[in-house]
Amino acid sequence: MYYLNKIVWAMVNPFAIGMLLAVAGIVFACLRKRKTCVGLFVSAVTWLWFWSMPLVSDALGMSLESEFPPEPVEQLPQADAIILLGGGMSAATNVYPYANICAAADRAWHSARIFKAGKAPLIVPSGAGCECTEVSFLVDLGVPREAIRVEAESRNTEENAKFVADLLKDRDHPKVLLVTSSWHMRRALLMYRRYAPNLDIVPAACDYECTINRAQSSGIGIFPDINAFAGSSAMWKEFLGYWWYKIARR
Repeated sequence: MYYLNKIVWAMVNPFAIGMLLAVAGIVFACLRKRKTCVGLFVSAVTWLWFWSMPLVSDALGMSLESEFPPEPVEQLPQADAIILLGGGMSAATNVYPYANICAAADRAWHSARIFKAGKAPLIVPSGAGCECTEVSFLVDLGVPREAIRVEAESRNTEENAKFVADLLKDRDHPKVLLVTSSWHMRRALLMYRRYAPNLDIVPAACDYECTINRAQSSGIGIFPDINAFAGSSAMWKEFLGYWWYKIARR
Protein backbone atom coordinates (compact mmCIF):
# COMPACT_ATOMS: atom_id res chain seq x y z
CA MET A 1 0.00 0.00 0.00
CA TYR A 2 2.91 2.33 0.69
CA TYR A 3 4.13 2.11 -2.90
CA LEU A 4 0.60 2.37 -4.28
CA ASN A 5 0.15 5.64 -2.41
CA LYS A 6 3.43 6.91 -3.89
CA ILE A 7 2.36 5.99 -7.42
CA VAL A 8 -1.07 7.60 -7.06
CA TRP A 9 0.42 10.81 -5.70
CA ALA A 10 2.98 10.91 -8.53
CA MET A 11 0.06 10.91 -10.97
CA VAL A 12 -2.26 13.44 -9.30
CA ASN A 13 0.01 16.09 -7.79
CA PRO A 14 -0.35 19.58 -9.32
CA PHE A 15 3.02 19.52 -11.09
CA ALA A 16 2.35 16.16 -12.75
CA ILE A 17 -1.07 17.28 -14.00
CA GLY A 18 0.40 20.50 -15.39
CA MET A 19 3.12 18.58 -17.21
CA LEU A 20 0.58 16.11 -18.62
CA LEU A 21 -1.42 19.01 -20.04
CA ALA A 22 1.75 20.45 -21.61
CA VAL A 23 2.77 17.08 -23.08
CA ALA A 24 -0.74 16.63 -24.49
CA GLY A 25 -0.35 20.06 -26.07
CA ILE A 26 2.87 18.97 -27.76
CA VAL A 27 1.19 15.82 -29.08
CA PHE A 28 -1.67 17.80 -30.61
CA ALA A 29 0.83 20.30 -32.04
CA CYS A 30 2.52 17.40 -33.85
CA LEU A 31 -0.92 16.35 -35.12
CA ARG A 32 -1.48 19.93 -36.34
CA LYS A 33 -4.54 20.34 -34.12
CA ARG A 34 -3.83 24.02 -33.51
CA LYS A 35 -6.88 24.96 -31.44
CA THR A 36 -6.61 21.94 -29.18
CA CYS A 37 -2.87 22.51 -28.82
CA VAL A 38 -3.32 26.16 -27.80
CA GLY A 39 -6.11 25.25 -25.41
CA LEU A 40 -3.98 22.62 -23.67
CA PHE A 41 -0.98 24.95 -23.33
CA VAL A 42 -3.16 27.71 -21.92
CA SER A 43 -4.69 25.21 -19.50
CA ALA A 44 -1.23 24.03 -18.41
CA VAL A 45 0.02 27.58 -17.75
CA THR A 46 -3.19 28.55 -15.95
CA TRP A 47 -3.12 25.40 -13.84
CA LEU A 48 0.51 25.83 -12.79
CA TRP A 49 0.01 29.56 -12.15
CA PHE A 50 -3.00 28.83 -9.94
CA TRP A 51 -1.10 26.40 -7.72
CA SER A 52 1.89 28.77 -7.58
CA MET A 53 -0.05 31.67 -6.07
CA PRO A 54 0.69 32.37 -2.37
CA LEU A 55 -2.99 33.28 -2.03
CA VAL A 56 -4.00 29.72 -2.95
CA SER A 57 -1.30 28.04 -0.87
CA ASP A 58 -2.15 30.06 2.23
CA ALA A 59 -5.91 29.60 1.80
CA LEU A 60 -5.59 25.82 1.53
CA GLY A 61 -3.25 25.63 4.49
CA MET A 62 -5.28 27.97 6.68
CA SER A 63 -8.40 25.88 6.10
CA LEU A 64 -6.53 22.94 7.65
CA GLU A 65 -4.70 24.88 10.35
CA SER A 66 -7.85 26.60 11.60
CA GLU A 67 -9.28 23.26 12.77
CA PHE A 68 -6.57 23.08 15.45
CA PRO A 69 -5.91 26.58 16.80
CA PRO A 70 -2.79 27.21 18.90
CA GLU A 71 -3.10 26.03 22.49
CA PRO A 72 -0.71 26.94 25.33
CA VAL A 73 1.05 23.86 26.67
CA GLU A 74 -0.22 24.71 30.16
CA GLN A 75 -3.74 23.92 28.97
CA LEU A 76 -2.86 20.46 27.64
CA PRO A 77 -3.91 17.50 29.81
CA GLN A 78 -1.56 15.17 31.61
CA ALA A 79 -0.63 12.21 29.43
CA ASP A 80 1.46 9.06 29.40
CA ALA A 81 3.50 9.98 26.33
CA ILE A 82 4.12 12.55 23.62
CA ILE A 83 4.12 11.21 20.06
CA LEU A 84 6.33 13.27 17.78
CA LEU A 85 5.61 12.67 14.10
CA GLY A 86 8.87 13.05 12.20
CA GLY A 87 9.50 14.78 8.90
CA GLY A 88 10.74 18.13 10.16
CA MET A 89 14.44 17.56 9.66
CA SER A 90 17.03 15.47 7.92
CA ALA A 91 20.67 14.59 8.36
CA ALA A 92 23.47 13.20 6.21
CA THR A 93 25.58 11.72 8.96
CA ASN A 94 28.66 11.32 6.78
CA VAL A 95 28.58 15.04 5.98
CA TYR A 96 27.08 16.78 8.99
CA PRO A 97 26.47 15.09 12.35
CA TYR A 98 23.54 17.24 13.48
CA ALA A 99 19.89 17.55 12.48
CA ASN A 100 19.24 19.77 9.46
CA ILE A 101 16.20 21.81 10.46
CA CYS A 102 13.33 22.91 8.22
CA ALA A 103 9.95 24.49 8.99
CA ALA A 104 8.28 21.37 10.37
CA ALA A 105 11.04 21.07 12.99
CA ASP A 106 8.59 23.04 15.13
CA ARG A 107 7.25 19.58 15.98
CA ALA A 108 10.41 18.69 17.88
CA TRP A 109 10.51 22.09 19.58
CA HIS A 110 6.90 21.71 20.67
CA SER A 111 7.43 18.17 21.94
CA ALA A 112 10.34 19.32 24.08
CA ARG A 113 8.27 22.27 25.29
CA ILE A 114 5.44 19.96 26.37
CA PHE A 115 7.88 17.59 28.05
CA LYS A 116 9.52 20.40 30.01
CA ALA A 117 6.07 21.61 31.09
CA GLY A 118 5.71 18.24 32.82
CA LYS A 119 2.76 17.07 30.73
CA ALA A 120 4.18 13.60 29.97
CA PRO A 121 7.24 11.60 31.05
CA LEU A 122 8.00 10.10 27.63
CA ILE A 123 8.52 11.31 24.05
CA VAL A 124 8.10 8.87 21.15
CA PRO A 125 9.65 10.21 17.93
CA SER A 126 8.15 8.31 15.02
CA GLY A 127 9.40 8.05 11.45
CA ALA A 128 12.22 6.54 9.41
CA GLY A 129 15.53 8.13 10.27
CA CYS A 130 14.31 9.95 13.37
CA GLU A 131 16.87 8.19 15.55
CA CYS A 132 19.67 10.34 14.11
CA THR A 133 17.61 13.52 13.63
CA GLU A 134 14.71 14.18 15.98
CA VAL A 135 16.34 12.26 18.84
CA SER A 136 19.61 14.17 18.66
CA PHE A 137 17.71 17.45 18.43
CA LEU A 138 15.54 16.60 21.44
CA VAL A 139 18.67 15.79 23.44
CA ASP A 140 20.17 19.12 22.35
CA LEU A 141 17.00 20.77 23.67
CA GLY A 142 17.55 19.21 27.09
CA VAL A 143 15.31 16.13 26.94
CA PRO A 144 17.02 13.19 28.73
CA ARG A 145 17.82 10.31 26.38
CA GLU A 146 16.14 7.86 28.79
CA ALA A 147 12.87 9.79 28.33
CA ILE A 148 12.86 9.07 24.58
CA ARG A 149 11.55 5.83 23.07
CA VAL A 150 12.08 5.62 19.32
CA GLU A 151 9.94 4.22 16.49
CA ALA A 152 12.25 4.58 13.50
CA GLU A 153 10.79 2.17 10.91
CA SER A 154 7.60 3.84 9.65
CA ARG A 155 7.60 5.50 6.21
CA ASN A 156 4.26 7.30 6.31
CA THR A 157 1.54 8.33 8.76
CA GLU A 158 -0.37 5.05 8.47
CA GLU A 159 2.72 3.10 9.48
CA ASN A 160 3.43 5.69 12.20
CA ALA A 161 0.11 4.84 13.81
CA LYS A 162 0.47 1.07 13.54
CA PHE A 163 4.06 0.92 14.78
CA VAL A 164 3.58 3.37 17.66
CA ALA A 165 0.50 1.44 18.82
CA ASP A 166 2.63 -1.71 18.89
CA LEU A 167 5.45 0.12 20.70
CA LEU A 168 3.11 1.24 23.49
CA LYS A 169 1.14 -2.00 23.78
CA ASP A 170 2.71 -2.62 27.19
CA ARG A 171 0.58 0.22 28.58
CA ASP A 172 -3.16 -0.04 29.22
CA HIS A 173 -4.96 2.40 26.88
CA PRO A 174 -2.42 5.19 27.37
CA LYS A 175 -3.30 8.83 26.83
CA VAL A 176 -0.91 10.40 24.33
CA LEU A 177 -0.37 13.93 23.07
CA LEU A 178 -0.01 13.80 19.28
CA VAL A 179 2.40 16.45 18.02
CA THR A 180 2.50 17.31 14.33
CA SER A 181 2.03 20.31 12.07
CA SER A 182 -1.43 21.85 12.34
CA TRP A 183 -2.05 21.37 8.60
CA HIS A 184 -1.20 17.65 8.97
CA MET A 185 -3.17 17.04 12.16
CA ARG A 186 -6.56 16.18 10.62
CA ARG A 187 -5.11 13.32 8.55
CA ALA A 188 -2.84 12.20 11.39
CA LEU A 189 -5.79 11.96 13.80
CA LEU A 190 -7.76 9.92 11.26
CA MET A 191 -4.85 7.49 10.91
CA TYR A 192 -4.19 7.15 14.63
CA ARG A 193 -7.83 6.70 15.58
CA ARG A 194 -8.20 4.05 12.90
CA TYR A 195 -4.93 2.14 13.25
CA ALA A 196 -4.09 2.76 16.92
CA PRO A 197 -7.42 2.27 18.72
CA ASN A 198 -5.64 1.34 21.95
CA LEU A 199 -4.37 4.91 22.29
CA ASP A 200 -6.33 7.82 23.74
CA ILE A 201 -5.27 10.58 21.32
CA VAL A 202 -5.16 14.27 22.24
CA PRO A 203 -4.03 16.66 19.45
CA ALA A 204 -1.18 19.04 20.30
CA ALA A 205 -0.70 20.92 17.05
CA CYS A 206 2.11 23.31 16.11
CA ASP A 207 3.72 24.79 12.98
CA TYR A 208 1.17 27.33 11.67
CA GLU A 209 3.08 28.20 8.50
CA CYS A 210 0.22 29.33 6.27
CA THR A 211 -1.56 31.38 8.92
CA ILE A 212 1.67 33.20 9.75
CA ASN A 213 2.54 33.69 6.07
CA ARG A 214 -0.82 35.31 5.38
CA ALA A 215 -0.58 37.52 8.48
CA GLN A 216 2.88 38.75 7.42
CA SER A 217 2.09 39.10 3.72
CA SER A 218 2.12 42.62 2.28
CA GLY A 219 0.76 41.67 -1.15
CA ILE A 220 -2.34 40.09 -2.63
CA GLY A 221 -0.46 36.89 -3.47
CA ILE A 222 -1.45 36.30 -7.08
CA PHE A 223 2.00 36.14 -8.65
CA PRO A 224 3.76 32.77 -8.97
CA ASP A 225 6.16 31.75 -6.22
CA ILE A 226 8.09 28.47 -6.05
CA ASN A 227 7.63 28.16 -2.28
CA ALA A 228 3.90 28.72 -2.67
CA PHE A 229 3.77 25.96 -5.29
CA ALA A 230 5.48 23.56 -2.90
CA GLY A 231 3.09 24.60 -0.14
CA SER A 232 0.00 24.20 -2.32
CA SER A 233 1.17 20.74 -3.39
CA ALA A 234 1.67 19.71 0.25
CA MET A 235 -1.78 20.96 1.24
CA TRP A 236 -3.40 19.26 -1.77
CA LYS A 237 -1.74 16.03 -0.67
CA GLU A 238 -3.29 16.46 2.79
CA PHE A 239 -6.78 16.86 1.35
CA LEU A 240 -6.41 13.94 -1.05
CA GLY A 241 -4.83 11.71 1.59
CA TYR A 242 -7.53 12.45 4.12
CA TRP A 243 -10.43 11.68 1.80
CA TRP A 244 -8.66 8.66 0.30
CA TYR A 245 -8.51 7.05 3.74
CA LYS A 246 -11.91 8.42 4.76
CA ILE A 247 -13.76 6.94 1.78
CA ALA A 248 -11.66 4.38 -0.09
CA ARG A 249 -9.87 2.79 2.87
CA ARG A 250 -12.82 2.23 5.23
